[in-house]
Amino acid sequence: MKNQLACTKCEFAVSGKETKCPQCGGWIRRAQRIRRLGGVLIVLGLILVAMMGTITVMLAPMMLAAGTQTTGARFTGTPQQGMLILGFFGIIIVFGLACIAGGIFQLLTGRRSILVIILVLGLAFLLWVLANAVRTALQRTAIPTRTVIVAAARK
Repeated sequence: MKNQLACTKCEFAVSGKETKCPQCGGWIRRAQRIRRLGGVLIVLGLILVAMMGTITVMLAPMMLAAGTQTTGARFTGTPQQGMLILGFFGIIIVFGLACIAGGIFQLLTGRRSILVIILVLGLAFLLWVLANAVRTALQRTAIPTRTVIVAAARK
């Protein structure tokens, strides 16, 4: 099973050194290579979840108390912007968890799951949409720098 060759489309097992499936024409991948890639996926997912989890835990109190000073820092956005940004962080964490789940599946079975691939692509699209929403929301309340300089000069 360690060096078993299987088609990526129809999962037809071959014993030779074919690179294309004789049944459907799909690519042949070694189970060992897919397991190795699954291990890489698990490590990257763990790093992503750990980093974003730490950032979220550190910034959440400040963002949930928008406008007030907490722990020496202050979030100047609105509470809705804070929740939007924290939601974005949550989606990134879920993306990392989906990568871990996909990596575990690959490690255990030696093949890829189309369901996990679709889930990860869907989450990637959701991340893109939320990133644009966060960028737009933060630009709406941004104070132009020139206005602040002119107002300070008049005083």
